[in-house]
Amino acid sequence: MAPRLFSQESTSLMKPFYAAALLALGLVSCVDKTPEIQILQASIPADDCSVQADDRILRGALNLGLSTGYNLGFIIASNLVDTPIIVGGGQVSDPDSLAVFLREADFSYDTIPNLNIPATTLPIFTAYRPNEDSDMVLNMITTEALNALLGAGGPVEVVIHMRLRGETASGDKVATNEVTFGLIVTNTIYTCPKAGEVHVPRTEACDPRGQNGAVPDCQAP
Repeated sequence: MAPRLFSQESTSLMKPFYAAALLALGLVSCVDKTPEIQILQASIPADDCSVQADDRILRGALNLGLSTGYNLGFIIASNLVDTPIIVGGGQVSDPDSLAVFLREADFSYDTIPNLNIPATTLPIFTAYRPNEDSDMVLNMITTEALNALLGAGGPVEVVIHMRLRGETASGDKVATNEVTFGLIVTNTIYTCPKAGEVHVPRTEACDPRGQNGAVPDCQAP
């Protein structure tokens, strides 16, 4: 299984029809041909960052009062087919010549209200062999996006556009299909229901608090 990746720091009544259209967007792509590396679906990662194929999600919610990042898991398939070349009974082709190395993640954002978040390319690294499916976890909120969202002063409707880029072992450039993911972003303080209690500290890399309505457990200080 490929290593899990994290990028760096990673209800509005306005325009209800347009906002609804934004939120209806899930994991979609429009491509002229099948990409060499294809993102098949988005999923909610478990606390330990494992990605379950049956935990699909089309859109989400983020409370910046509890989390400054939004972790999303992806099921990724390599569409490259390794066909061994046999000469004299022995294989002469390199079985890893079609391995793909992903090195960049491109992010851009559409928001209501318009926050003019700049497009950003972040360095990543992971590798996939041909004919194999695997997974990846990414924080979908870049530093530029976080700063803009924190300064918004209210709820923001966000559509995230993300594409991964890299090359094969032989040097050919490759890119995935584009992911579009809708997110409602708020910034609300969460107070424990019982007076005097505090949030349980984070212990897992993919702690879900602040994401999709999840709140932390509470304990006595």
